[in-house]
Amino acid sequence: MNADLIEEELREAMARHVADVHAPPTMGRSVRRARRRHVVRFRTAGAALLTAAVAVTVPVVLTSGEPKPVRGNETATAVVVTKVTVPDVNGLKLDQAVRTLKAAGLKVDDVSEVPHLVIRQDPPAGQEVDPGTKVTLFAAQQDLGDLGDGRRFGGIEVTYLPDGLAWGKWSGKNGFGKTSYTTSFDEPNKDGSYSIQVVVFAGEAASFVTNRLAEFPGQGAETVEIKGEKAYLANVSEGGEVAKAGAYTEPEGGTHTIGWKLRDGLAVEVMMSPFRAEKIGKDAIKDELVRVAEGIRPTSE
Repeated sequence: MNADLIEEELREAMARHVADVHAPPTMGRSVRRARRRHVVRFRTAGAALLTAAVAVTVPVVLTSGEPKPVRGNETATAVVVTKVTVPDVNGLKLDQAVRTLKAAGLKVDDVSEVPHLVIRQDPPAGQEVDPGTKVTLFAAQQDLGDLGDGRRFGGIEVTYLPDGLAWGKWSGKNGFGKTSYTTSFDEPNKDGSYSIQVVVFAGEAASFVTNRLAEFPGQGAETVEIKGEKAYLANVSEGGEVAKAGAYTEPEGGTHTIGWKLRDGLAVEVMMSPFRAEKIGKDAIKDELVRVAEGIRPTSE
């Protein structure tokens, strides 16, 4: 049979088969709507994906240098580095400072909840650092609270200090007997190295100095006068005795100390660190201790 004739008969047979089958009027519209919803969903998802990609790959210029041009088959890679500004935690309690630094994305050692205040931090406040940078805190115990310039505490006032010394921002109490108080005056940026320490002995604690006034001259201490009151001037060992004479600048030789009574129930010792003694020299030690002592007066009678 002719091929064209066979094809013609097949078309006629198919037409007769579907002649009575009619699609409902809404069928085309439904198909078009379904297809459009599919296309809309696809386009929305594609837009979100594109937005995310742009947010990640947009280069961030962190320096003043020009970005490297892309040539040939090279692939541009954007490295995004976020810097952290170190918060200022000076003056905060130690545990509060730790929480503040960790919240900023920095590392710091955990501490117990003690009433120490931060007096210095490294890196300093305001510096831009990488996230996770460790911050070292320098804290000081302040048993007597914020003393301002540190010159008034425990019933006395320190009216004279050598040039360049300032309050060490720490204080302690009862370390030299009940109702004893102390603080120090230091050179700036000399962490851990005090220059002059003052200890006040009030009430019963004053007997500590009274006993030394009786005992130290027999151990070789020099006797001097502070505003008409007898005082001992000695190089005192860690064991509380007068150290061997002549050990003026050696740290193991002891601590240069002057002690006296301001009045009944109130006595004072002024100590000079070996660091300070070595710096100013042997011949200046006595004069400096006496000048500081003469500048100390009771704040109330």
